[in-house]
Amino acid sequence: MRTALLTAAAVLALTGAAAAGGPASGPAPAPGPVHETVRTIVPPLGAALDAEVDPAAGRLHVSSSDGASHLLTTYDTATGARIGDPVGLPSPATVMALGADGVLYLGLSTRIAVYDTARRTLTDDRIPVEGSVSLLAADPEQGRLYVGNQAARSVTVHDTATGAPVGPPAVLPFHPAGLAVDTVRHTGYATYVGGAVENGAVVYRNVLNAVDGATGRLTGTVSLGSTALGSMGVTVDPVGRTGYVAHLAAGTVSVVDLTDLRVTGGITVGGNPKALAYDPGTSTLYAARTGASSVAVVDPATGTVTETVPTGERPSALALDPREHTLYTVAGGAVTQTVRKAPTPTEEPTPTPTEPTPTPTPTEGPTDPTPTEGPTDPTPTGGPPDPTPTPTGGPTGPTPTPTDQPTTPTPTGPTPTGEPTPTGQPTGTPDPTVTPGTPPGTTGPDDLPGTGGSGDSGDSGGSTGSGGSGPSTSSGGGLAATGGPALPVALTAATLAALGAGALVLARRARTARNS
Repeated sequence: MRTALLTAAAVLALTGAAAAGGPASGPAPAPGPVHETVRTIVPPLGAALDAEVDPAAGRLHVSSSDGASHLLTTYDTATGARIGDPVGLPSPATVMALGADGVLYLGLSTRIAVYDTARRTLTDDRIPVEGSVSLLAADPEQGRLYVGNQAARSVTVHDTATGAPVGPPAVLPFHPAGLAVDTVRHTGYATYVGGAVENGAVVYRNVLNAVDGATGRLTGTVSLGSTALGSMGVTVDPVGRTGYVAHLAAGTVSVVDLTDLRVTGGITVGGNPKALAYDPGTSTLYAARTGASSVAVVDPATGTVTETVPTGERPSALALDPREHTLYTVAGGAVTQTVRKAPTPTEEPTPTPTEPTPTPTPTEGPTDPTPTEGPTDPTPTGGPPDPTPTPTGGPTGPTPTPTDQPTTPTPTGPTPTGEPTPTGQPTGTPDPTVTPGTPPGTTGPDDLPGTGGSGDSGDSGGSTGSGGSGPSTSSGGGLAATGGPALPVALTAATLAALGAGALVLARRARTARNS
């Protein structure tokens, strides 16, 4: 019994410890989208051609045209509300660039107009261009404006204070397809792609060109492969001194070390990427995919697309607010405003507090016999001794009166004063084999070890009733085997105690007989 209870308690304790061992393991929930499209801005007239954001003023400028009329409209970047009335333009502003003090440069085909956003005034023909304006990029700190001329196949750097070029145009073999500026090192980067017949076959050249902002001169080139419809959009990470170039037909982005002017890798984005933008604050690259009507969000560190942001059809231009980490995509005749949300850290599952599982206290099983005070053996005084039980055939002494609630059978016969009388059952536990009302020393239905047998202690036959030296084989024994280690110990102790008590009784009887 003790062993079974102890085993159950151990199992429960181990189970409770395992249950309280910590949070349940399992795959962490997948993070949600990091970017959210908050609104789509539709110009009041025609289709959007280009967009430029002023982070300091919180303004977005959108040029649009319906073929006959041409507008410049300003919006609040926080609410998307239109600010003031649209400004009419003499020609479509196909490209724009923001300079110092909120001055906006507008490419009007054969000239460059200037719009003062603070005064809301437009100055046409501010910088004349011989050819056609196809690309614009500004370096406000240096006071430079880079102009890509499609007809002249060149890039010219202008001083924004005077409008005059700082040097002769940097002439390219083909018209520039992409233009960006490193505003830290004041260098412009222009791409081009073109084919030429070599040995009877057409060979395409994709090249990135570096242009010095101080002199306007071409200072270096990087070969980007020979894919048709290759090098298009370009953007720069000025902190990491890295350039990114989109390849339209290949669906890839080249990674360029701008210090050594060499290609260091490539990123597959798919969907015919054209325009690119880079957010240095979050180290995120954006690629407008004209063939997939979306923007690919790229982690340059791993070279993987981490998210795809849907836009309108054929996205063609990107504008980035690095302060608010907000992207503006010109697509489908409108502008999609997409904000980067602060990523929510994945929390570890919190274990539900549970009450500690109490460890069951094992119920005491069979233990060593508890000594009980038996009848006091009369002390010899020379007079007739008190009647005592005698061996079979002799006079029988008085029989002790059984208790009303027999719980522990008492061995037959009186015991010496102070000598413990062993019992065969735990103290206070009724023995189902002893019939209530049976005097101690008389067996019940089955003989029990340690409770006295049917024979008297003086029997010459040495029966087990003298002290129960051997275990009973009957099924009703009070010390049934449980297979645990506590049982043999208890049984051995009970047997030894019974033998010792029997020996003392025989010795006293012999002494009393001699004195008689």
